[in-house]
Amino acid sequence: MRQPENSLGDHARESLEQLLRRTIDHLAHGIANLGVVDCVGEAIAQSRRRQVGLDLDVDLELLGGGAPGVTDAVAALEHHPAELDAVHLGANSSPNRLVGVIRPATEDDLHAINDLYNHYVLESHYTFDDQPLTMDARREWFSHYAATGRHRVFVAVEDDKTTGFATSSRYRPKPGYLTTVETSVYLAPDATGKGIGTQLYETLFKSLEGEDLHRALAGIALPNPQSIGLHEKFGFKRVALYTEQGRKFGRYWDVAWFEKPLEP
Repeated sequence: MRQPENSLGDHARESLEQLLRRTIDHLAHGIANLGVVDCVGEAIAQSRRRQVGLDLDVDLELLGGGAPGVTDAVAALEHHPAELDAVHLGANSSPNRLVGVIRPATEDDLHAINDLYNHYVLESHYTFDDQPLTMDARREWFSHYAATGRHRVFVAVEDDKTTGFATSSRYRPKPGYLTTVETSVYLAPDATGKGIGTQLYETLFKSLEGEDLHRALAGIALPNPQSIGLHEKFGFKRVALYTEQGRKFGRYWDVAWFEKPLEP
């Protein structure tokens, strides 16, 4: 019978079982000092079924020879932070490690924010602006935000470089919409995949707790699977799909709208 495409080969399975059996044996006798799993799981190959690759940071000499016990393995495991263990993360998740500093934006951040945003204006369909924003326009934009209240801007900064920003903006000008905000996050191209978007949104939504808000909305021009994944991680659900809502780069783009309940 032909093996399923996503199954492990016999040799690979046997090797893995032997490694795990030897690891467990050493743990039971308290003689191995293991730095257990400490890296992100990745999807393996292009199989139809999601698999997780685990990179074991293990001293192979201890596994192979059985050195005298220097550090109690159980104690080592008890002190291993769960948040650093890829097993405790969902598939394709990033470790929630603090990268740089997340703080409220100031006027001094506007040049960096504008440069970051204008990259996406010129290079992507993620925003439907088609001309770079001027600094005068950016300063006017910033005047609609504050250090308190419903409408905030936070920046991520690492080594004096702005790596991203997140906003909660007024959805529409009519007073009836004041309890709704539109949220967005932009990351520097070389800052993706590091959990910075997660940290920005965590800080943003924490700051909105206690405000008189009922809904957060996010419009995502498709395709953008990274943004969809981030918003779903924070409880957003897709509630609408507008087909060919915007035109840029000589073609039309669909926009999906996502919604998140907020409690005052």
